[in-house]
Amino acid sequence: MRTPVFIGLTLASLAAVSLPMAPALAATAPASVPKWSMVPMSKDNGGDGFIDGDGGVPSAGALTMNPSATFVGAGNGVAQPNERLIGGNLSWYLDQAGYPVRLDACASTGDRYTWTIVGPAGTSTTTSERALKKKTCGTTVLLPEGPHTLTLRVTTGKKADSKAVKAAVSNILMVALGDSYASGEGNPRNVESWLTEGGLLSRFTPYWDDDPCNRSTRGAPAQAALALERSSPKTSVTLVDVACSGATVSAGVLGPFTAVGQSKSQVEQVRQIIGDRQIDLVTLSVGGNDVGFASVLTACASDANCPIGAPPRGILTGYPTVQAGVQARTAQLPAAYARIAGCLGGASCSVTGPGAGSAPLRMAPGAQILPTLYPDITRAPNGAPCDYLTIRAANMAWARDTTLVPTPAATYDYLTTSRTPVTFPLASGTLNQQIAATTALGWTPVTGSWSASGDSAEGHGICAGEQAWAFGLTALNGMSSASFHPNPTGQSVIATAMAAALTPAVSLSTARR
Repeated sequence: MRTPVFIGLTLASLAAVSLPMAPALAATAPASVPKWSMVPMSKDNGGDGFIDGDGGVPSAGALTMNPSATFVGAGNGVAQPNERLIGGNLSWYLDQAGYPVRLDACASTGDRYTWTIVGPAGTSTTTSERALKKKTCGTTVLLPEGPHTLTLRVTTGKKADSKAVKAAVSNILMVALGDSYASGEGNPRNVESWLTEGGLLSRFTPYWDDDPCNRSTRGAPAQAALALERSSPKTSVTLVDVACSGATVSAGVLGPFTAVGQSKSQVEQVRQIIGDRQIDLVTLSVGGNDVGFASVLTACASDANCPIGAPPRGILTGYPTVQAGVQARTAQLPAAYARIAGCLGGASCSVTGPGAGSAPLRMAPGAQILPTLYPDITRAPNGAPCDYLTIRAANMAWARDTTLVPTPAATYDYLTTSRTPVTFPLASGTLNQQIAATTALGWTPVTGSWSASGDSAEGHGICAGEQAWAFGLTALNGMSSASFHPNPTGQSVIATAMAAALTPAVSLSTARR
């Protein structure tokens, strides 16, 4: 009875001796796959299509009719959803050490990795060794603009693999100057609540990025900056937005705007923020207040024959007629735009107030200055002039053809309420014509902001209902300042035109570095 047990043990022992051992698995060879991208300097962490900064966010109800007056999170280095721009004007922090670049080793295979960075001056830096894991495979470093060589070394035990990539570190510094059409007047961050919940005599607290200037990242320049940011992972975009509702060339862009408490010109505000950095892009919307936008509206709301009447108030006061005042002020625009050009990389810069006589702002090689033509807010969906409240259709047509049309006739024939014809000479041209003529200064006018609304068969003016791209009179609806300004759709249309003009700057900026 013991024999089977003995035989079984013997067979088991033989099997143990005779069976070969399975070979140990060889370690996977390391493989280096280096990638890089610029960290966005215009961030949209909320995913709503508008820039989030680090200037604080209402502690409750940011996008409601009446957000909390208490702001939280300012300066904590985190762009919270719906958070204001830094200081109301800067998309993200500028650092003398350079711009944030993400070094990506995540597609590599191995246990540990380091990066060696050779900069434009030939200096070499190697990062600390890190574990190659999902949570630690990315590294963010600050690098100056210019060409870099980035070498990723991945190791497994004693084995290593290294590969290098060329990187042109490039940040586009974009500056927004100008008036309410640039600041986003009528479009605070919580405008959608006002549109859906507001009503007659409703209580509404606009949530602006900058309160005195009614500045918002819903404005066209800020939207265009975000579109440019998203257009390429190899460039980042820093926005400096100092546009202010009500600004003119002299009181705003090149001088203090004391009406809203600004003691420095927009040019000097930009200088204070960026120092001696070079600007890549400037967007500019100015001229409407210079030629009497508000005065014209006031006159035409109270006078059926407003072009031939005396200006009731405002910047046109003292001229014999509204028409004469608009033409006289339009004639001053070329010189005004030339003064701005002098401060944007020109030979000399003349500003008033603090910083008077300062040197021009520095412009980068290939920099672009993009003045924006004003949109058409005068026409109904069928293309006819609006007959709006107390403003006659004839006066809407006059305003369009003598102020907005970029290619006006030499004269304009006006018919009064008594059917008396009056011919107005247009020797000074129109506001939009003068903006388009800034090509003579080397500028690149954004004409799509006009053509989308002004050249189309359909009108998108203040009387166009659901097709309107501008607000009508909003004095009784809790946000009177929005009156006769682009609505959210209008700002989006202008931003699209602006972005189309800005996009070539990505290749220009990359090529020059």
